[in-house]
Amino acid sequence: MSVSEFFDWKINLDDELYAVIDEKARKMVLMGDFIELTAVLWLDRNDVLQLKPTWDCVISIDDATKQITIRSAESLNMKEEC
Repeated sequence: MSVSEFFDWKINLDDELYAVIDEKARKMVLMGDFIELTAVLWLDRNDVLQLKPTWDCVISIDDATKQITIRSAESLNMKEEC
């Protein structure tokens, strides 16, 4: 897993995912293999973190530690996660 910082949030990403951050727009785009969009994160006007995932990722949010983990659904055995 790789780690990215997005303002005061820590973002843990599967190794095949990478982040592109636009600090001025307060947005982070997560990309996967073959330039496949995985998710978009942004802070709204009230500094609330917003998240728009695609259908093929699993997102875990720990608000106590301000950590988000994003994994490819293909890399998981969904029966073990549920």
